[in-house]
Amino acid sequence: MTETVHLTTQLLWKSTLVAMLIDAPLLFLVARGVSADLFRRLRWYLVAAAFLVYAGLWGTYGSVFYWESVYKAIFPAWSRWLLAPGYGLLFAVLALAFWRISLLAVKRPVLMFCLLGGLMSLVGHSIGISRGLMRVPMLAEASAASALVFGFFEFIFYWCAIVGISLAGRWLGKRMQPKNG
Repeated sequence: MTETVHLTTQLLWKSTLVAMLIDAPLLFLVARGVSADLFRRLRWYLVAAAFLVYAGLWGTYGSVFYWESVYKAIFPAWSRWLLAPGYGLLFAVLALAFWRISLLAVKRPVLMFCLLGGLMSLVGHSIGISRGLMRVPMLAEASAASALVFGFFEFIFYWCAIVGISLAGRWLGKRMQPKNG
């Protein structure tokens, strides 16, 4: 027997508060730890990390865990196993675009990068809502507003994770380079 989770407006607002409490220190850490110069050097690491994060999320949640209860109502059946690579590529391209736009910020472009990622959720979730996302049983008891606001903070978390993975990838890449001399 499978239990179906039902998200409510109240639960999403509470989850938004939790997400805000998680995001605030993460944004502080990335702002303090990633200078504008370092951010410039993270370009391809950010692109790769965005691909990995979103391919992983969509492959796990979109194609497997929540396909039957949510995503098959939004996407055609043939797309199920293409969600991971498709969204991975889409968000890799967005990471490159957000990186470029964020360089326009005089101070702390990494903050702009993470906030643009949060704003991107509004676009994606609005499209999902227009395609019937809030009518699936799991979300039928939740308001679109609570889902959109939660999504903003949810995506800020993902984009902070992308920055963290990028930093780890850069560090690992430098450690693996042969030493000259």
